[in-house]
Amino acid sequence: MNDYLILATLLLCHIVGDFYLQSKAMVRGKRFGERRESGVVAYPKATVIKAHIKHMLIHAGLMAVALLIWLATDVIRLTYERLWLAVGSIAVGHLIVDLAKSWLCRKSHQHAQAVKVLIVDQLAHLAVILGVWVWLFDNLSNFPGMLTVDHFIIAGAYLLALKPTSILISQLLLPYSLKNDDTQIPKAGQLIGYIERVVVLTLIFVNQYTAIGFIIAAKSVLRYGEHGGKDTKLNEYVLLGTLASFGLVLLVGIVARLALGLG
Repeated sequence: MNDYLILATLLLCHIVGDFYLQSKAMVRGKRFGERRESGVVAYPKATVIKAHIKHMLIHAGLMAVALLIWLATDVIRLTYERLWLAVGSIAVGHLIVDLAKSWLCRKSHQHAQAVKVLIVDQLAHLAVILGVWVWLFDNLSNFPGMLTVDHFIIAGAYLLALKPTSILISQLLLPYSLKNDDTQIPKAGQLIGYIERVVVLTLIFVNQYTAIGFIIAAKSVLRYGEHGGKDTKLNEYVLLGTLASFGLVLLVGIVARLALGLG
């Protein structure tokens, strides 16, 4: 429990430091440059590095204060040497990840890949925190024992519900495909499908099948109201995609539940 409380504290400090104590001005200040129509506009490197160090110190301060409070109140058991080593390692790791992100974004179209950049950035920060936590507060030899077959079943179910299911649905709908028009957001349907399948699969795992019915009903009403029931071909196409999406994710979720022994 002591180790997991430390991990939870480190993760909480990361969330607060990265999302609540970092303003838009601070985010802009950490950029080495950005692409514009005239080309890449570079910013002074010294100023950018100072902004990164300032952000790192905020994270380090949050972690240090939180862990010191837990230590002073005897909530956790931790030596001061390990405490400062953990704070310093995570802070340096955070700085390296942020610098790498800023440098790579300078050379790419950041806005076009904003979601991917955010996800990869946060996964990298999470990996640093987990790595330091396992190294300092847990035995690396015991780490594989924390993983079970259930974890791989759940991870596999989510992976199947995303890209493979999306490809299968696109193949199923290929004979009925409609021409895209300018009123549609590029890849919006794919993203909507990803989100709805993740939500549905999560509801299956927590045994909330009734809520799935509400999602199907809400989506159907929204789609029908959007076109007023006039475009029959488009409505049927959307209905095919929706039913295929929900049907496949239900199949994946039920099989996963059986594999997990949840019935």
